[in-house]
Amino acid sequence: MAMKIKCRSILYKLPAFLLILQICSCKKLEEYNQKPELESLQQGIKITAALGYCASVVMSVIEGDELPDNVIFEKNTGLIYISIDKNHPLPFNKNIGDIIIAFTWSGRAGLMSVLFAKIDLLGGNTKLYGLHLMPFMKRSEEEGIYAMFEKQDIIVGNGSDTLLDMTNITDVVFNTKVNQLNSEEPNDAFVAVKQNVWFINIDQKNTYSNVYDDNITVNGGGQIVEAKGAAGGIMYHAMIGTKINYSICNMNPVSGFALTQNFKFGGEPYIDLGNSLLSFHNTCDGKAFVDVSTGKYLGYIHKYLTLNLN
Repeated sequence: MAMKIKCRSILYKLPAFLLILQICSCKKLEEYNQKPELESLQQGIKITAALGYCASVVMSVIEGDELPDNVIFEKNTGLIYISIDKNHPLPFNKNIGDIIIAFTWSGRAGLMSVLFAKIDLLGGNTKLYGLHLMPFMKRSEEEGIYAMFEKQDIIVGNGSDTLLDMTNITDVVFNTKVNQLNSEEPNDAFVAVKQNVWFINIDQKNTYSNVYDDNITVNGGGQIVEAKGAAGGIMYHAMIGTKINYSICNMNPVSGFALTQNFKFGGEPYIDLGNSLLSFHNTCDGKAFVDVSTGKYLGYIHKYLTLNLN
């Protein structure tokens, strides 16, 4: 808005023969001063934080540790029920509802399926129903829990009635999914943004009944569900070393980096309309800092953006 006012004040003072040139210049400045669009990144932070929460609870059930008081494990059915309310929130989400988790475990690794009941995890018009067969493992007491998921594991829309049925999981399916944990984690945001794979590391810090003080670190990126930018492009995101600790901050990740990128719709070759590289900080203000910004978002370099995670 400030740029528009400045341009208009200049226009009134210009001679007629320069008017057209100045109008074009102002429009060009406005084109490159668009605010970076964060919908895809918001989706990535919310779903990885939620699944880190779930993986922590499941591991506590498997190892017989003390459970949070909003968690019930029914041994007869093998299902875990998590009640989400104001006193027991899901990280970066204000909804009240339930989470139901089914899992199977063998040795040091397993698979879990997660159903979000009455929880609008992402907001907007797309309903994220749950996640099917997410592999996870316990590396060691020092290294903690390791989990991952791919875009094709995400169930949107009305979901599936068999999402929580683990009885038909063959050894081949189990081993194939668990072996995905051997994939190399990305360390380059510009590579991760096209992969549609997210890796989650969870340090429970030996406080099993308190999932909110877990250190959750995320590497990966792509799209959770399709997010369209104002310029007609498709929004992607990546996170590298993005650390979440909800007890320290319930408004933003506390360290690490993220990339938000706007690709023109229409398939390959990708046409980059603009991208922003962000860094997170342990000041709990709900913001991220724009370290680098290009294309349509060039004017937002070295500014703070509000993440609006809640």
